[in-house]
Amino acid sequence: CGRRTGAPPPFPPRLSTYSIKTAAEKLGRRDWSELTQGNKIVLPQRVLSQLQGRSLPYTQFQICNPECKQQRLYTGPLDFCAADGECYLPAWMMRQLKLKEGGTLSVATAQFPSGVFARFQPHSSDFLDVSNHYYLLLKTLDHFACLTAGSTIRVTDGSRTHLLDVLEVRGKPGQSDASRGRAIDLTMVELEVDIRPPKDQQPKKPAARPQPEAADAADGAGDAAGDGD
Repeated sequence: CGRRTGAPPPFPPRLSTYSIKTAAEKLGRRDWSELTQGNKIVLPQRVLSQLQGRSLPYTQFQICNPECKQQRLYTGPLDFCAADGECYLPAWMMRQLKLKEGGTLSVATAQFPSGVFARFQPHSSDFLDVSNHYYLLLKTLDHFACLTAGSTIRVTDGSRTHLLDVLEVRGKPGQSDASRGRAIDLTMVELEVDIRPPKDQQPKKPAARPQPEAADAADGAGDAAGDGD
């Protein structure tokens, strides 16, 4: 059956996705950038109206590519001013979701706790060479709505962009968590952060020692050769 004329579109919606850089250039929004947006998204006003009309929360969302549902990211809104039927994401989030400009994104509400702990692993030891890299990470997270375990975030020091995997997140005990431990909210939190050794500094496995049987066999062979002389 067709949808009734004037009926609101279903929620969760599927929206055409564009990078925040593309949207900023198109709309003349100089206040939007990859650096200040963190991992927040821009959604249409219609989405906000629908959620408010149903008395549903509108500060936490989950997003995924309908063609690649195994990769799901959690996020929050930067604004509700996107063109109807569109949403705007940081380009690095689009890459993680395997989305191209104009690709379709599924958006749904989510529920996850305030964060208390997160563990990261830099891809390169170059990140540790940055002075005050710990402070740089925390300042970057100030622009984030939340963190998703298993995802990769970007940290920029002004000249280079560093990639860090989110290895683990922990939320405040007792708070509702529909993400099953995969997401934490970063709004007004004091987050404990742990940085693991970079991927290019992983310890090498020690060389295996020869087995006693092999050593004994080698000694026996030497004795036999000596007896022959």
